[in-house]
Amino acid sequence: MDDNLLIVCRSCGRKVLMHNMRTDSSGENMICVDCYKRNSSLKGATASVSEIAAEHKPPVKKTSEKTEKMVRYICTSCHYKFSRKSTQEVSKCPYCGKTNIVVDKSLGADKLLNEAMDKRFETW
Repeated sequence: MDDNLLIVCRSCGRKVLMHNMRTDSSGENMICVDCYKRNSSLKGATASVSEIAAEHKPPVKKTSEKTEKMVRYICTSCHYKFSRKSTQEVSKCPYCGKTNIVVDKSLGADKLLNEAMDKRFETW
């Protein structure tokens, strides 16, 4: 992970290093440490550290959300491999821009296991 990445604070608009960012009280936006401290001090000195930390935890994903199946592609022109959601249309390579895209079925545990169990490869 690159900690030198600059992210724009949603509260003050400054560009701040990624490790100096926190989630706001709603858990939806990233704000800088200065804005985070300012917002925390406005909540009052009576709030405990654990209460403030509990407010700034990232939101928990709902169990009803389904993860969408990913499809792996390979460009036959530049051999760039990438994946996209199955509902997303892919018409050209994101690397070279050519339209020579095929579904990449060369990788995967299922294929490797099936090939390993193939009778043609038995040595006895």
